[in-house]
Amino acid sequence: MPTPFCKICFKPIEVTSFATLLDSHLTVCDSCNSRLRPQFIEFELEGIHGLALYDYDHMIKEKLYLFKGCHDYELKDMFLERFRIYLRIRYFKHIVIPMPSWHEDDQWRGFNHVEAMFSCLKLPMRKIFGKSKPHKQANLSFSNRHQISAIMILNDKSSLRGKSILLVDDVVTSGETIKAALALLRPLNPKKINVLVMAKTSLK
Repeated sequence: MPTPFCKICFKPIEVTSFATLLDSHLTVCDSCNSRLRPQFIEFELEGIHGLALYDYDHMIKEKLYLFKGCHDYELKDMFLERFRIYLRIRYFKHIVIPMPSWHEDDQWRGFNHVEAMFSCLKLPMRKIFGKSKPHKQANLSFSNRHQISAIMILNDKSSLRGKSILLVDDVVTSGETIKAALALLRPLNPKKINVLVMAKTSLK
């Protein structure tokens, strides 16, 4: 088997930890992983428990830009891969529902970044949400981010009664996207809803 190389520093990934011993498909070395500084931040939105793996610091912002903005698909697993076994156990029997992006953005990029990022969990995924028009939360002020509720749509209205749902997104700031999703999701009668995001911004 060829030696894997780190997608960040491009150096060989050596067996220096228990994680690298167990997992031969890692794309980030121990040194770069420590620079990513995973935080496991617990939070709550409208009574729903959420977990963010990282603080949205400079390092995470830079790597997300390369993945999402520069279309570097090779980076898709770097954010979650170290924790995927733990996350699969924690969210066992959950259905992953990704937050939507504008379909033309996905076509331009060549992939949906949220779906690609969370695909490494190997959990069932249903893409039930969409957007009726382009809308970038990053371009809006904090006070105007609630506008997402007016353009998020439900493409799949089939019942989720008795199902455990895991809402996923790359970054949460105000939480308005998740709140809009919850408003559409709750009438489908899921048994349980949890939220998992790659990173969370720190509001000052």
